[in-house]
Amino acid sequence: MRERPGYFRLLLILVIFFSAPAWADSGKELFEKECSGCHTIGGGDSGAPDLKGITGKRPADWLERVIVEPDKLTADKDPVQLGLVKQYGGEMPNLGMSRKDAKKILAYLQDASQVPSSSDTAQPAEPGSKPVETVVTPELVAQGRALFTGGRPFANGGAPCTGCHGFGYAGVPGGNLAVDLGMRIEGISEQVFRGKLKSLNFPVMRKMYADKPLTDGEITALVVFAKDAVARKAPRAGTYFPVRGVAVFVCLIAGFTLYKRRVR
Repeated sequence: MRERPGYFRLLLILVIFFSAPAWADSGKELFEKECSGCHTIGGGDSGAPDLKGITGKRPADWLERVIVEPDKLTADKDPVQLGLVKQYGGEMPNLGMSRKDAKKILAYLQDASQVPSSSDTAQPAEPGSKPVETVVTPELVAQGRALFTGGRPFANGGAPCTGCHGFGYAGVPGGNLAVDLGMRIEGISEQVFRGKLKSLNFPVMRKMYADKPLTDGEITALVVFAKDAVARKAPRAGTYFPVRGVAVFVCLIAGFTLYKRRVR
């Protein structure tokens, strides 16, 4: 009887040890956090490929690599990757995923692809000509900036972008909840960015805008504002402070040197 506490401790350690892997992010959680902002599973293309059934279309090694190192796959001139980059106007960003996490995501995609969806009966879209780029005008840029900063409310009552994002290229500071959008959208096509704004499929945004979608006109204005900002590449908000500090320091040193010479 006295030895039972020892057995209980051993049993507790074993339970913790074998259940520890369950505490790590599951494939579903990883997909929703890292992938769902651009990809759907059976919901159709939204500026990036629909991944329903992808595990049966591509080799597992290739899929792991495109998740872990899409930039290197492009650099190696992989024909499938180059075709996707051309079709969607840019390559998937390197998110720093590990092979282990990639395997979890692929296992989830395989399971999720077996669930029927409403798009299973839809006819595949025929390849068309390259989408026409929206013309940048001062009016659309101003409208997009006002929507981004909250100077003009969204028609359906959604929160302004600066609640979570900054846009350094436009000199617009914002919240730290999410990445600076200038860094995220640079190099991607208008089609991909439109898809992101249309789906708003990131976990936090999905809840915030569930019943408050952006209108087509608002999406166009935000896209034009972003395109103009990235093209101009204004100094990022806050980056002028170190430069100003260096200039002040140099002036102080110069002033001190002149004063010292006069004293002599």
